[in-house]
Amino acid sequence: MSFASPASYAVGVAQSDIPAAWMPSSEPRVASGGSQRIVAISSQNGTVTAGQQLSFQLPSNLGSGFAKSGSFYVRMRVTPTQAVARNWAFRQYGAAESLFLRMTALLSGSIAEQIQNYNKLCASLKLHCTNASYVANDDSLLQLTMNGNLNTVDSVDVCVPVNLGLFNAKAHLPLFLLSACQLQIDLESAAQAFTSGSANPITDYSISQAQLVFEQLVPDSVYEAGVKQMLASRVYQIGINTWYNVKLSNAAVITQNIGLNSSSVKAVLWNVVTANTSQTSGAFTSDSQTSAYLYLDGQLVSNSNLSTQAEQFAEMNRALNVLTDINRTSWAPSAITSPAVGGDFTIGPCDRTKYSNGAYLGGLSCSRSDQAGFSFSGTAVNTAVLQRSGGATVGDFYIYVALQQVVTIDLAGNVNLIR
Repeated sequence: MSFASPASYAVGVAQSDIPAAWMPSSEPRVASGGSQRIVAISSQNGTVTAGQQLSFQLPSNLGSGFAKSGSFYVRMRVTPTQAVARNWAFRQYGAAESLFLRMTALLSGSIAEQIQNYNKLCASLKLHCTNASYVANDDSLLQLTMNGNLNTVDSVDVCVPVNLGLFNAKAHLPLFLLSACQLQIDLESAAQAFTSGSANPITDYSISQAQLVFEQLVPDSVYEAGVKQMLASRVYQIGINTWYNVKLSNAAVITQNIGLNSSSVKAVLWNVVTANTSQTSGAFTSDSQTSAYLYLDGQLVSNSNLSTQAEQFAEMNRALNVLTDINRTSWAPSAITSPAVGGDFTIGPCDRTKYSNGAYLGGLSCSRSDQAGFSFSGTAVNTAVLQRSGGATVGDFYIYVALQQVVTIDLAGNVNLIR
């Protein structure tokens, strides 16, 4: 999954002034024919419940063309189980993606990308990489995010965008080069996926009629054969932005060694979920953070202790590369209460108090360059160490590490991951 970033500009002009589109290319060209269509693939698992898995088998081999980048979403019907009258919300800011604990893409039988704690990551990025208008309109319509109340219906139909980096890369996914392509979604427990608006907790839920929807681009067979021929001496490469996430028990002092063995670490971010009962909204907090230090292979990233809210907010925005972006603005719940009420799922301004207590994300940038053309622009890291001090409120501490990787596919359809 990649967080959005504003346009960046090259420091120098160390390249030709001739547009790349005007230069000759050895790549096969799409001549004529072919098709473009929107396809919907049903889950192989049928109706599933908490803790189970949704599995989607995409088309593969010659004739399957490409899966268009940025076109994926999951359409499904969600039915929670709650005694007496219905009164509920999806836990992380009302978004249906709260149901998705883990997401995995398998290409030709190999794991090409896997994101743990997917729901927590998506919620954290949405707070600070979008804006209130997008959340209150587009995302609320898609998956009920911050829709201003608790739901009183038996079931809802939602469409949840798929935020894997592999499905949102600059290159389309070449299904015709693969022997198999599968998306697996492991579901969260009912206790972690829902907030109850009454003393009656959500004890289970079901997902039915689940379909993976995306655009499929199928060029003529001559094009696919040409790409195959080209791969006799090279590999198909897809650069992706993805995440390595860690969940810990919260404590007053946390020192976490994170084995990464990565050629490009872009950022390390973190937050806390406390008071995690059936009637709380699961909003993110700093839990009274007093200091945070990040070491990359023993080298200190910043000598400041990140003790103030303003600095924590500034460095988090730097880590997300939105420090000077005026289009992406942070938002927060208008209320942070327990038991949760409608205000917990209503958008409000992100002032200092609400940032720390209901919309928190801390972070430090590890980027070295945003120069166009670099394969990797982060820091090469074997082991990162995050040291954070703050409150000891019972709850969970989450760490999110932004990475760059390259997926390669050879002539035989073998998939390798360059870290």
